[in-house]
Amino acid sequence: MLAKPTKKAKQTTDKKEPEPEPIKAENFLFDANKKLPIENIILTIQGKKCLSTKNVLVISGKPKSRKSVVAQSLIGSAISGKSVLGFDAKISSLDKVVLIDTEQSQHDLQNSLKRMTGLIDCNTLPNNFLCYTVRQLNPAKIKQVVSEICTNDAVRLIVIDGALDLILNMNDILEVKDVLDFIKNLLSKHNVAIVLIVHQAKTTNYTIGHLGSFLDRFAQTVLDVIKLDNGMSEIKPQMMRSDADFKPYSFYYNYNINNYALDWHNDIETKKTNIKDYTIVDHTKKIEAMFKIITSYTYTDFIKVVSNEYNSSDYLSKQIIKLLFDSNLIFKNDAGLIVNTPF
Repeated sequence: MLAKPTKKAKQTTDKKEPEPEPIKAENFLFDANKKLPIENIILTIQGKKCLSTKNVLVISGKPKSRKSVVAQSLIGSAISGKSVLGFDAKISSLDKVVLIDTEQSQHDLQNSLKRMTGLIDCNTLPNNFLCYTVRQLNPAKIKQVVSEICTNDAVRLIVIDGALDLILNMNDILEVKDVLDFIKNLLSKHNVAIVLIVHQAKTTNYTIGHLGSFLDRFAQTVLDVIKLDNGMSEIKPQMMRSDADFKPYSFYYNYNINNYALDWHNDIETKKTNIKDYTIVDHTKKIEAMFKIITSYTYTDFIKVVSNEYNSSDYLSKQIIKLLFDSNLIFKNDAGLIVNTPF
């Protein structure tokens, strides 16, 4: 009689996933005495710090409040070095600014970019500005595009209009956290600043959905854009993490110039016009910006740099330079060039 065959043990091809390495708290210990690199401040409003690299700024507002105009003003200031609708953005001439549009048709997008050339008084947009239109893509593919853009080390500022297209369900907590982790990962890997445009609910003054709530808590700055009854739009700080609040101000569409302009009484409020208005801290920040890329200037060149940095006339710039010399904030080296250190 033949022996009954024994059952072979079931073989499995499944491999056990390796366990993740345990997190060590010591790897995340922060040394309060560590000398950090100089903060790369991208945007100020009325001299108040609003956005620096590795941070997020949120522009929020109800539909048709002119959020996109605010974003265009920020971009315009960054690529031109000029003050635009109260925004003072500074980047190196070697850095790139990116707009990722998720909402507009190509014709509407082109018209809005033409309006931006008017804001900065130029015929064509400079080469350091890049614009991507991803209206046809789903959230996963849009995030792939953003990730690829960030691999370009020259990219310093990214504006995403609008942020809700990064997600399928803005009220799904797990999906919201995934999007936030995606943004945090970009900021940890790349030396960029990110601007996100988020709608507000029509019945409240809060950014829409759980996504808006999470972004508000994470952002360095949250700006509110409010359409006023008189047809103007107001820009006000909802949250400023890194500085004191700036004074709310308004802008409107000026039909005489076929473009947007500051309300007339804001022109003085949004910039300092007297050198006595500046503190030593204000001057120090501006000196850091002026000498970040170029380490020495002739007097003539430095007048132009100061005029650009302080948004001042040549006459006022000369007064500022004298004040900086008298305060021992700038010096002349052996070659007679202006430098920011005495040795």
